[in-house]
Amino acid sequence: MSFEKSKCNFINKNKLKDEQILLDCATNLDNNGELSKILWINVYPQIDTTEPLTKEVSYSGKAIFEVVYLDSENKIKTAENTVPFLNKFINENILPTSKINIIPTVVEANYVENFDKIQALINLEANLYNCSEIEILNGGDENICIKEEEIMSYNIIKDDCITFNEELSYTINEKYSRILSVSSYPVVKEIIPDKDFFTIQGEVNTVVQYVTADEIEKVNKASFSEPFRREIEVKGLTENSQVEAFVCIKRDGYKFEIDPETKKVEINAPLNVCFKAFENIVMPYAVDIFSLKNNLEIVTNSYSKSLLLESNYFDKKIEGSTTLSDNEPRIDKMIGFSNGVLKPTNQFVKDNELFLEGIISFDVAYLNDELGYITTIKKEIPYSVFEKCPYTDTNQIYCQSKLCDMEIVSRRGRELFVDAKLKTFVTCSNQVSDAVITDVVLGEQLAPKEHAIEIYFGKTGDNIWDISKELKIQPNIILAQNPSVVLPLEQNENIVIYNQKN
Repeated sequence: MSFEKSKCNFINKNKLKDEQILLDCATNLDNNGELSKILWINVYPQIDTTEPLTKEVSYSGKAIFEVVYLDSENKIKTAENTVPFLNKFINENILPTSKINIIPTVVEANYVENFDKIQALINLEANLYNCSEIEILNGGDENICIKEEEIMSYNIIKDDCITFNEELSYTINEKYSRILSVSSYPVVKEIIPDKDFFTIQGEVNTVVQYVTADEIEKVNKASFSEPFRREIEVKGLTENSQVEAFVCIKRDGYKFEIDPETKKVEINAPLNVCFKAFENIVMPYAVDIFSLKNNLEIVTNSYSKSLLLESNYFDKKIEGSTTLSDNEPRIDKMIGFSNGVLKPTNQFVKDNELFLEGIISFDVAYLNDELGYITTIKKEIPYSVFEKCPYTDTNQIYCQSKLCDMEIVSRRGRELFVDAKLKTFVTCSNQVSDAVITDVVLGEQLAPKEHAIEIYFGKTGDNIWDISKELKIQPNIILAQNPSVVLPLEQNENIVIYNQKN
């Protein structure tokens, strides 16, 4: 008696517990060595390397601090400093063969006046992919009857990062004295696998901050978006494959130039695409088995795997307001505001709707006529959005959200109204745990059938497999000898078997 076996690969995708790191940046920003006031801080973190080991993964990266400040002549300027970082995730499930994706986001950035330094709190979200192999039984000889179903197996075809440059341009249609800063944020909208390649498409959202001068300098913003589309070659990929990708801007290679005559800003934005391509393999496997001649002892092995589900994109409008406290000076003239920090606090699915909740934090610089100087304040507004989705509350949800097109206006000197868009790309997986037959141990030989005719007293709902296993007879013989019987049985019914002597 012989059995056929195959190797089956399962992918387990899990989100590790978020880690946070606190980075310090020096404030020696002004060439003249004098810094009058910091208005706000934008921080751009990126991951450069990851190295999984046993129970830990080391990672390194950098954060580019962009500081908007007043110099000693009360001119609004910007300066950049780069702060490298190195740390590690500790987790029992991390293996040297693990694949990992680490996504850094800014929680907050502040000027610590007492210590004359800038600090940024960076949140690091890590998604861990482990591949496990299990042996499955999926065939036997003529004395074995096997009930088969299909199981989905995943192989990681490729795990890689590719950087390509997007050329962007924007023309400022008003008079300005200088460009203050330019920043871009990519958003993935769709990933389409095909034969030996996949297409990733989305948009790059860009904010240009520039200084205008009337009686006093102020910062204006221009926001625009341009689509991107790239085909990335992956041998072995098919239309039925799965691809997951994360896209970010490599800020250390980000450049822009301004044509003073046309007022056109030319931007080179390096988009870094980190992706994992999975080959989907559908394999037959035995869910039940019996022998025509022997008792069998079935050996099973439990497994857990992640089923990668359809991804989705949506954008939602966010509106909110906040009021100045009594000890904060009145707003008489807005000077400008930061790009804002997105702080997700909760994401869940209920009744096929995806809910995203969190806080938007931002800095506002303004002039109070009575005081005669610029004041900066930090404010927050909560947000809660929802969208119809094909997911359930048992699915694992992974959201890549970007805050775009934010506008802040002041009314009545004490109220701030915020208008923005939340653009989100959602990937999802479903965790499945089960067991498969991996081996069979041959037992005692069955006693020979003593009677030429055998009657099976069938009950409503009995199917051909249950009857075959009970009688230890091939399903095709039962069907051939009882052609009028409809299975599964619609009512109690006797099935007659004519045993043949060997």
